Amino acid sequence: MPQYTIESPRASAYYELESKIVFVTYQGELTADDSSAVYTWLNKLIQEIGIESIYGEIFDFRQVTEFMRDNLMDARKKSRGLNLRNPVQSFPVAMIVKDFYQEEILRGPMQNVPENIRKRIVQTPAEARAFLDEWHTLRTQEAEAE
Repeated sequence: MPQYTIESPRASAYYELESKIVFVTYQGELTADDSSAVYTWLNKLIQEIGIESIYGEIFDFRQVTEFMRDNLMDARKKSRGLNLRNPVQSFPVAMIVKDFYQEEILRGPMQNVPENIRKRIVQTPAEARAFLDEWHTLRTQEAEAE
């Protein structure tokens, strides 16, 4: 039976079969080991269920008290590796933050810039879900217009 959850001291993640959404929650002082564990799990999940089975990802950073220096560099490296090995353009990513400080930290390393419409920083889980739906609606409309 495939394992669709991961638990570590500062990171937990699960894939919800019904919605096809990956939920990742971080807390405390986030280290490179935490990011590595999540990205290793994401790679295995994609291998097991197929990238087409993912509607979107929601990363919740609201409980993070500090982003350790090694975490930011490692997360960017692991994210880039995942993106290069898989056609991740097929789903959006929402990142929930609690304040401006977290937003600014994530904007640079995670390449969350306006030109990257696949990723968005949001304030609440409801905004995260709305973004995933909005992104898919827009993609469907664009495909129908072609």
